[in-house]
Amino acid sequence: MSKATRVTVTLDPQVAEWARAAADRQNRSLSAVINAALRTTLVHDSLTALTIDEEAELAAAYDDVAITQAAAADDDADGAA
Repeated sequence: MSKATRVTVTLDPQVAEWARAAADRQNRSLSAVINAALRTTLVHDSLTALTIDEEAELAAAYDDVAITQAAAADDDADGAA
């Protein structure tokens, strides 16, 4: 694990109370809870910032439909035989 960096953070009293309660429930330190929450938020934000290739998404959807239709046609052919 990399070396920790000490940061001083001022929390709203209500947020601090929630964080302390969460730390108590999880038997974790306040620092661990805040680190986990910040890490989760940063990962979420980075994932939501990813651009979506609309053409690739549409092509994949068409492929899914074609595969489903082909499977249904095979099932119909097997049932008719």
